[in-house]
Amino acid sequence: MKPTRLLTLCAAFVLCGGAAAQQFPTKQVRIVVPFPAGGSFDVVARIVAQRMQLGQSVLVENRPGGGTVIGTDYVAHQPGDGHVILSIGPSFTMHHAVRSKVPFDTDKDFKAVAEAMALTMVVAVHPSLPAKTMQEYIALARAKPGELSYGTSGPGTSHNMLGEALKLAHKVNIIHAPFQGEAPAVTSAVGGHVTGVLVNLFSVAPFAKAGRLRALAVTSSERDPVMPDVPTAREAGVPEIEAMNWNGYVVPSATPAAVISRLNAEINKVLSMADVRDLMRSQGMIATPGTAEQFAALLKSDGERYSRIAREAGVRLD
Repeated sequence: MKPTRLLTLCAAFVLCGGAAAQQFPTKQVRIVVPFPAGGSFDVVARIVAQRMQLGQSVLVENRPGGGTVIGTDYVAHQPGDGHVILSIGPSFTMHHAVRSKVPFDTDKDFKAVAEAMALTMVVAVHPSLPAKTMQEYIALARAKPGELSYGTSGPGTSHNMLGEALKLAHKVNIIHAPFQGEAPAVTSAVGGHVTGVLVNLFSVAPFAKAGRLRALAVTSSERDPVMPDVPTAREAGVPEIEAMNWNGYVVPSATPAAVISRLNAEINKVLSMADVRDLMRSQGMIATPGTAEQFAALLKSDGERYSRIAREAGVRLD
């Protein structure tokens, strides 16, 4: 190809990308949340949707089911023009590790837009359990194989993967008890139906402060101000569960880079608002604005980590 023709094509490509960004959006933008209404991801999506300044309305649409497969598959087959955005969490990164077949390819069918928020997770037990530290908990699990259980928000979640990482690292048999969301898992633990939970800290904090659950360790690298007396995973001797739960946004892979840049900028503007940061923190969430490239790197690193845990622990969802 002649250099002049190559330059002409490159210029046309840049102009098309710029035109796409200038024309976007031409209709209502939808944020698809593959979870039921009311959860953390849904709450953040509505905070973002209400404040984005795109010149068109932004609607949150819940499409739960199939362990997020239904909503994810729906967005994978939408036009790549930025008008349909998918809200995701760590489970997005391990579909192929825990399922034999899914109708999409998370690496090829999607592009990262922005991370939205992070959540500290916690290991907590029923107060009747004779364990006041993580080391006592592990010793008890070793002494009573198969008698302890940990509730999570569902199979194939980051909660589930960290629980399995703990079991692998310390060679203990603690039964995974998946629930349809973290609220029922916490309720079951408070009622003594499971001996403990590994879920988001904010859901546990009220019960721990009331003495109805005992928090043993948070998964954040630093102590969380929601419960500053609870040691971190490293302080508790279980560094294998150090991690943050997170939420962010992706779009179909055909979406132009200029449109992704526009969406990223608008989402970051919302996440940088002082009232939004305060509102999210009051609900246990940490706003995490950043670049699309930073979010793509997180998807890759967490995908590799959780997929490895799933394989080693033999976690399968089909």
